[in-house]
Amino acid sequence: MEWALIRSTLISELVHLIAGAITLMAGAVLIRAIDRIVLKKIDLEEEIGRGNLAAAVLAGAMWLALAIVFTRG
Repeated sequence: MEWALIRSTLISELVHLIAGAITLMAGAVLIRAIDRIVLKKIDLEEEIGRGNLAAAVLAGAMWLALAIVFTRG
């Protein structure tokens, strides 16, 4: 294999890894903001910790929705 191909592949993988990490952090911040702003009376982390399955499903659905938005954008 040519060194240029290997180098460009490694650079591409590194860029994708960094973009994925940034997206994950942005998603966590947005989920936290939604939890505090929209769901004022409900603390999702506390509810999930107590075993509330509905809160876990809601949090998972929000992660999926954000993933769809981030991949389309």
